[in-house]
Amino acid sequence: MTRQKISLSTILLFITGVAVPGFVTGCFTADTYHNKRHLDTMRKDMNAAHKDIDRVLGLDEPSPLVEEK
Repeated sequence: MTRQKISLSTILLFITGVAVPGFVTGCFTADTYHNKRHLDTMRKDMNAAHKDIDRVLGLDEPSPLVEEK
């Protein structure tokens, strides 16, 4: 039977993937409602940032170069 080698980078990638959501949203608990509120807030903030960037770049209005159907 052969043993698979697990590299240090694979282990670090796994640990990072598990730990990142807690750091990104501030805190994660066993309370799913609490976690959902954090994720909803992040989603709302990302949507607002996306709209702001579109407004600055002038992408929030339809292009005059596109013909309407």
